[in-house]
Amino acid sequence: MVWDMVLTLLDQNDLRLRLACAPLSRSQLRDREQQYEIDALLAIVANSKDDQDRQGLGSATAGLSACQVSIMKQVCIVDMSIGRRGYHDFCVLVNPKITWRSKSVVTKSESCLNFPTVWGITRRARSIRISALDRSGNEIAMKLEGWPAVLLQHEVDHMNGHLFIDRLADPTRAHLVDPGEYSQYLKHRGTWTKIIDVTDQTRKTLDLD
Repeated sequence: MVWDMVLTLLDQNDLRLRLACAPLSRSQLRDREQQYEIDALLAIVANSKDDQDRQGLGSATAGLSACQVSIMKQVCIVDMSIGRRGYHDFCVLVNPKITWRSKSVVTKSESCLNFPTVWGITRRARSIRISALDRSGNEIAMKLEGWPAVLLQHEVDHMNGHLFIDRLADPTRAHLVDPGEYSQYLKHRGTWTKIIDVTDQTRKTLDLD
């Protein structure tokens, strides 16, 4: 059964991270093993969040796309409470599509579970509208702003084979953050001096569209 699968994060050099994911139909969502698979994805995010909360790591793990653990399907788990402390608001989105982006943008410091030691400044639309299915196959639509909008853009990128490093303002000066340095990085990321060049792993700069 899928529930018994051991889901492992793909290495940052795994070519599967550059593949587009397949959409799921409502009939596929009704399959019991597909629902077990979604539960397994939820468990990864929830357990990661609990571990980070205990270590004071805040909201570093706020989302997961299925392709990050080699499931090449358009499913992601996002924590809509990103940027807030004290509670979580996990949401399952199937076949999410961005239907509108604001012209105004924000710059944020992003990372990725598949790139555990790399951070960098990205430029994203400040607000978006999305359409998707929930895990029961119901159509949903949302307007998101700020951190949740950035998070969804990050996850939709994953499903299209794009990575946050493709959107770095300067991929030659990404931030190298070793394990245990996250709290320190949050306080000093504006003056962080540990730098790594990820140019060789990036694709050409992407438009916001």
